[in-house]
Amino acid sequence: MAVEDIKKIKSEIFPLEDCQSSKYRTYSILSYFIVLVVMGLPIWWYTTRVYRADLPLDDMSSLELESKLSKQLGIPLSLEYEVLITIVNPEPENLNLVVDATQISEALKPFLQKISSIAQFTVKSQWLYLVDIGVIPKKIGNEFVIGEELLPHIITPLEKNLWSHLSPRPCLNLVLYVPHCSSIPLNIYYKVGKETLKSPSNAMLSPSWGGVYILNPDKLSCRNKTFEPELQNIVSTFITQLKSMLHLKDHRNPEELRKLNKKKAKELIESSKRTLKSLAQLLSEINSIVISDEVAEKIKLALENLGYADVYFNANEIESALEFAKIAYNYSEQSFGDPSLLALLYFPDDQKYAVYIPLFLPIMIPVLMSLLTVWKKFREVKKLKDE
Repeated sequence: MAVEDIKKIKSEIFPLEDCQSSKYRTYSILSYFIVLVVMGLPIWWYTTRVYRADLPLDDMSSLELESKLSKQLGIPLSLEYEVLITIVNPEPENLNLVVDATQISEALKPFLQKISSIAQFTVKSQWLYLVDIGVIPKKIGNEFVIGEELLPHIITPLEKNLWSHLSPRPCLNLVLYVPHCSSIPLNIYYKVGKETLKSPSNAMLSPSWGGVYILNPDKLSCRNKTFEPELQNIVSTFITQLKSMLHLKDHRNPEELRKLNKKKAKELIESSKRTLKSLAQLLSEINSIVISDEVAEKIKLALENLGYADVYFNANEIESALEFAKIAYNYSEQSFGDPSLLALLYFPDDQKYAVYIPLFLPIMIPVLMSLLTVWKKFREVKKLKDE
């Protein structure tokens, strides 16, 4: 086809008076397309994406766990504990209780120093007045009896008055309760088979909470309205309760302390593995969780120290395994509970599309339709040239 014929047909498709404006319209459409699609969409995607630092998710997901989670210690797992000594005097107006809580704290320190390898212990004390034990004992003969079935009801009224719940660390409660002079002696009885026997220590224990020691004043002290108990009995009872909570038989035996360290190391390792594995699963399922560089570094350090702890534990080097297990547990808990993980959790991808699509779609439809029209005209001209 001659060039003159092509120009003639082209002039019919694009009238002369519209050629210049059509040219500008084409440029305008292309510029809109470049700004909105070529530049706008990548910028929008980059600015609305969630930052996630590189993580060893495969290593975290491949951690092997025990088939059954077992609590080696009765107390909650932690690297720090508070030992709260509470002295309860229900009738201070009738009985002056002479007990120095500071001396009890000092007497407990040698024992706590012996087991300091498993955790850091902070000893605090408080006094409670006009607080009853919470149960009504039965009067049998010349004594008042608290049966085994009533022991769980002792903790609830005491717990309401303790400030142990204000501490961020797990609290081990050691309660010294001196009963009313009108209800002494107050003794605890346990069932052993078919027999009901008096508790030799007159104390009760809740492995995950703490213990209560009921110390009866003698009649002479009640008449004189002053009771000064022996400090050694109180301290020995509290130490026995702490050992029971820790499953420790003899804190003077190095082999028993080694067993305690081994239990603690094993539980720390297992807890760290479960935390990291749960975190890997969570991050894989929810893409809108932010992973900062700081959190990623904590996770890597936890995984690294966990590997060292596993190696030393399998080699039966318990002291080294315990130290690395502490570090791994600390970093794993910090990374799992980091507040930055929830920074954009409330704005997932589906909500992001729901917000931005109504903004982009009305603008994109005219641009795409105009671009399609330009493309059709361009194809027609090209087809004429080929003929």
